Amino acid sequence: MILLVRLHRVVISLVFLLITVTAALGQATAGFGDWQLHLPINRAKALADVGNRVYVATEDAFFYFDKELTTTRLLSRRDGLHDVGVSTLAYDSVTQQVVVAYRSGNLDLLRLSDGAILNLNDIARKELPGAKTINQISINNKTAYLACSFGIVAVDLVKLEIRDSYTNIGPGGTVVEVYSTAAANGVLVAATSAGVLRARLTDNLLDYRVWVTDFAPRAGSPFRTLGTHNGVVYLGINGDQLYGYNPSQPAQGWRPVAGVTAVEFRQLASSRAGLLVTDNQKVVVLNPATGVVTTTLRPALLQNPRAALRAKDGRYYLADFANGLLRVSADGQQAEQFITNAPASTKSYSVLADARTNTVDIFSGAYGDRYLQERSQLGFYEYTQGQWTNISSATLTGAQYPNLLDPVRGTRTPDGTLYVASYGNGLLEWKGPGNFRLFNPTAGLPNPLRSTIADPSYTRVTDVATAPDGKVWVVNRHQLVGLSGLFVFDPAVSTWATVPYFSGSENLERIAFDDVGGVWLSRARAPTGTTLGIVAYNLETRTTRSFLESDGLPSGEIYDVVKDRRGDIWVATIKGPAVFNDPISAFDPSSGLVFQTPFVRRGEGTGFAALRDEAVRAIAVDGGNRKWFATDRGLWLFNEDATEALEHFTTANSPLPSDRVVDVEVNDKTGEVFVATDAGVVAYRGSATVTEGKPSCAKVSPNPVRTNLTGQVGISGLANNAQVKITDVTGKLVYQTRASGGTLVWNLTDYNGRKVQSGVYLVLSSDADGKNGCISKVAVVEK
Repeated sequence: MILLVRLHRVVISLVFLLITVTAALGQATAGFGDWQLHLPINRAKALADVGNRVYVATEDAFFYFDKELTTTRLLSRRDGLHDVGVSTLAYDSVTQQVVVAYRSGNLDLLRLSDGAILNLNDIARKELPGAKTINQISINNKTAYLACSFGIVAVDLVKLEIRDSYTNIGPGGTVVEVYSTAAANGVLVAATSAGVLRARLTDNLLDYRVWVTDFAPRAGSPFRTLGTHNGVVYLGINGDQLYGYNPSQPAQGWRPVAGVTAVEFRQLASSRAGLLVTDNQKVVVLNPATGVVTTTLRPALLQNPRAALRAKDGRYYLADFANGLLRVSADGQQAEQFITNAPASTKSYSVLADARTNTVDIFSGAYGDRYLQERSQLGFYEYTQGQWTNISSATLTGAQYPNLLDPVRGTRTPDGTLYVASYGNGLLEWKGPGNFRLFNPTAGLPNPLRSTIADPSYTRVTDVATAPDGKVWVVNRHQLVGLSGLFVFDPAVSTWATVPYFSGSENLERIAFDDVGGVWLSRARAPTGTTLGIVAYNLETRTTRSFLESDGLPSGEIYDVVKDRRGDIWVATIKGPAVFNDPISAFDPSSGLVFQTPFVRRGEGTGFAALRDEAVRAIAVDGGNRKWFATDRGLWLFNEDATEALEHFTTANSPLPSDRVVDVEVNDKTGEVFVATDAGVVAYRGSATVTEGKPSCAKVSPNPVRTNLTGQVGISGLANNAQVKITDVTGKLVYQTRASGGTLVWNLTDYNGRKVQSGVYLVLSSDADGKNGCISKVAVVEK
């Protein structure tokens, strides 16, 4: 028997109860130092009806829908939640609390009476064999019963603590998985891997002998769904029908209920109109006493129903695992869909942020760590002017989009044309729906791209990049020894050139350009026995130089190659980052220059501890030349030479949906840091931008600002790396610093760290030569 103990509780203000945003509108850029979630909510699976709101758990996000405003609001740690990945939820109208269960076993109680979020992390912290999945929550008499992969957990919603856990309740005291529970008239029923079990709540439920087996186990575990209605417990048996048990008439046992059969029951929920029965195809409203189905909900938008509820106004809300939250009219005829504007899927492999067009692209295709084809055809997602456009075969016809196999990376030429690397179909030139060209051995001929296998259309392009002259370089990993896999496409005249073969050029992956005419290429990490590391290629002399672990690389397994704003070359390896500081000397071995591993002097994890032996998946450089590192344990921000850790974001301290970050890119125009994880995309509003051309006078946001501001004031549009002084109207110096690229953030404190008083403050800035000066005003007002 495993008995869970009560641990500490954390109370945080329920800020999100006061906030709403309109789902249909474009998303506004987050404030400096704040986060924006770009997560789809189409895979809805559980609902809770809470007054004028419906809380919705989806596979990828958690949100509420405001019935009156018809708006949605994504919820995360920024709103006071304590975890990510909601598995299910339930609402207790007596204690007025929403019980939110996470995949980790963590629990949050959203208390509506005083706007608090209380955390019960007993299950998450407890060491248990196997998974700690919470499959379903039922509520009876101010107690939440959690149906878990290891048994039943009872949560006292008054004392706000875990009261008991019933694990060894199977035959002979064995541990069972519980799929759902339901309680009525003093009896608790559990649908488990050992069949359907029943016990009186007044008995010692820790003793397996008090549990009666009503239905013995069957093949396929068809006992999954329980619910109550008018004091009766109902059981849906998959492939069979509905059964009812009245605890006040135990002698009658379980009786079949006419009117409903289902291949797979999903949820049984009580409503004023009758018992809501959700199966894998529809939702019906059943009068169990008569066996009459009064209403059938099966709108066209309902493809994969998971849950249903009926609101006081008579309308129904359905959770659909394909189309999100649906609101259906009382007669079941009209349906409305409520989803946020977001990428169509959480599947994300790489990010391209283009400041010139102020556009971000997320590519959903992928290949494994050792280059195994994933065969994804989800397309790519494009973000511009606050709106996402999903480009795939699901949204466009074959004549509009060629349904690429594994689109993995992209680049834009100066005119804004997008080139997409497909790990399966070659290179896509994309100018919009219907305006594209595909290049591979069977399309867009003549071109030199080669197939990896006998199928001539099967062409693996791992990377694509735009050179300073506007030409597009294409890395074609075909592994045909003796034949180059590096090609150059000139969009101006639509011609191709092949870079002369050098050893290993048939087996490359990533590419970057330096400022002195060099091309840096990572060697593919497979097959076994292949020479690893990075090779520099001189465009003028056509010479190469290889860099291995003996040349300073912490590992020859490389995931990313980037150039920073000083022209240095940075690489991300499976054992941390490294930098080559003088690319002009790369082809002069006598210089003795090799790659260097940063030594962290300050911040989290000093010495090499912060990133030593860390699998760094990607590197991004912001407007202040700071380095963002994507790792398997979160997102890191370091200073220019990566000697000081400035930030470390994880699921524990930020809205990141997962700690496994697969790519990161910075939009230099806005300072937004787009973070692709294996659970979806979020963006962090960084404090560094790049000002192109002659700077205009600085823009201040927010302005005016209240003295109780908890965030930061952003001052953008400055000369890059400008000297900035903030004074009061009398000219007294309040604060002085240097901008990160073209942006400065100010937390309303003076140089002694004290909060400034209300008033008007002047922001005076100029470049390093004292030119391009500008004066802006910040109005600070009382709260």
